[in-house]
Amino acid sequence: MTGARRTVVAGLVALAVAGAGCGGGGHPAGPPTELPLPGAGNIPVSQVTTAASQMCGIVAQSRSDPGGVLRPFYAGPHDSLHLLAALANAKHPAQAQTLLNVMLTYEAAIAATPPPAATGADAAALLAAVDTTLTALGVAAPAC
Repeated sequence: MTGARRTVVAGLVALAVAGAGCGGGGHPAGPPTELPLPGAGNIPVSQVTTAASQMCGIVAQSRSDPGGVLRPFYAGPHDSLHLLAALANAKHPAQAQTLLNVMLTYEAAIAATPPPAATGADAAALLAAVDTTLTALGVAAPAC
């Protein structure tokens, strides 16, 4: 090995070691494909990102037809949003609690007869809480 090549290799090794010491923790580069749920194993990221994508449609429907969004919400993203809160709870309890609080507000709105005028804003707040929670977990939130 030439001196220049040894210097490059030594530099790369030093960067790898420094990266591991700065939070790299030996994790592969890039976003996670699974997230750990204590006591239940790993959950595919796609399960919670699909719920986030479904929320885009729920937000639109909450603005145009708040009275008709109850069934699509509970049949679609609802359970996976609870799962997202559970995933976040171990390392990001504040985001998990905020997500659950915003969900409760939204659920109360869509259960009201008729739903209040702010139902669309409540849905948008829920989507923002979902995005914040995903970001805290190192997962990119899907664009609407």
